[in-house]
Amino acid sequence: MDGMHNWTNYLETMRGRLLVVNDADSLISALADVKGIPIALSTIEDVMDGTGLNMSLSVICSEVRLAGRVMCLVSDDMFTTVQLNLDTVRRIHSKVSTDGKGVVMKLIIKNGAEFLLMFHTEVTEEEERAE
Repeated sequence: MDGMHNWTNYLETMRGRLLVVNDADSLISALADVKGIPIALSTIEDVMDGTGLNMSLSVICSEVRLAGRVMCLVSDDMFTTVQLNLDTVRRIHSKVSTDGKGVVMKLIIKNGAEFLLMFHTEVTEEEERAE
């Protein structure tokens, strides 16, 4: 039970840290400590990449890596990799997700594109049964 209690405390602590993220520096600091929390990144709408190509994306992963000021997400199926230079982030708005199971961040990029970065910070029933 002690391991589950520590995990629950960790998730609550990370939820608090993620909710106060409001810029790239505080996001980098929080991401450096995120371990084992499912993360999803998706576009809010189709994004124009500057070449005229419209695209939308969504990637779900269980780990995020930082390479300097670049956030790297690799999907759990190892098929999709997304890298986002956090220096391109103009603003970040963080809030509890509508289902209350995590934290959602709206990242507004300097070119106007918007992304949602979602962290699942609630203990699942599977995790509870594992203990």
